[in-house]
Amino acid sequence: MKNILIKIGGNAASQLTPAFFETIKHWQKNNYNITIVHGGGDSISSLMTQLNEPVVKIDGIRQTTPTGLAITKMALLGQVQPDLVEAFRHHGLSAIGLNAKSNQLLTGHYINQEVFGLVGQIDQVNTQLIQSLWQQNLIPIIAPLAITNQGQWLNVNADSAATAVAKFLKSDELYLLTDVSGIEVHGNILQQLTPQRAIELQTESVIHGGMLPKVNSAFSAVRNGVNAVHITNTIASHGTTISM
Repeated sequence: MKNILIKIGGNAASQLTPAFFETIKHWQKNNYNITIVHGGGDSISSLMTQLNEPVVKIDGIRQTTPTGLAITKMALLGQVQPDLVEAFRHHGLSAIGLNAKSNQLLTGHYINQEVFGLVGQIDQVNTQLIQSLWQQNLIPIIAPLAITNQGQWLNVNADSAATAVAKFLKSDELYLLTDVSGIEVHGNILQQLTPQRAIELQTESVIHGGMLPKVNSAFSAVRNGVNAVHITNTIASHGTTISM
């Protein structure tokens, strides 16, 4: 039985097409297990601006203060996730929104508190909870937040969160959905990306900004047993496939 993880951006609830949901239905009919990890960068930035909280990113990762974390939780859990769950239900798919404290779903640690503040990476995923939802034909929709063993919430880059969940679930495929159809080099979409080519493209600044953590997360996923990672703007196309 195939299991597929899809990472979608925070604006996805309004951008997902009927074809996207039809593909999900087709996969479910073929007994695929589907998991969603969602981002929310634009919603978080917009809310932070409204509340006069500075938006600071370093290498594509959002610096997160205690106030920034509270705003992040408001955006992800109060706006983005409910909209997504509703979009799935509207298209006849049963979905459930989950966060780090849902049965200790995602636990993690700080990546570098001095530089990034309350930003973390995931150490452990409660896969039993996700698998039990699959058995009920539910699609888990997971927010990119973690908690430490001491109960501190941490902001997690959504691509990094998706990679961690895919690794623990031993996903067959991971789709990192973005606003471009793949990694573009000289006007053409790169079909395959190897580690060596990725280094070259970083040196040439073709891969930069928010694409950096995306590519790094993709390589981490394939190193940890995910069969294929696709950077694309639609699950109908593989876009750029990451391979070792």
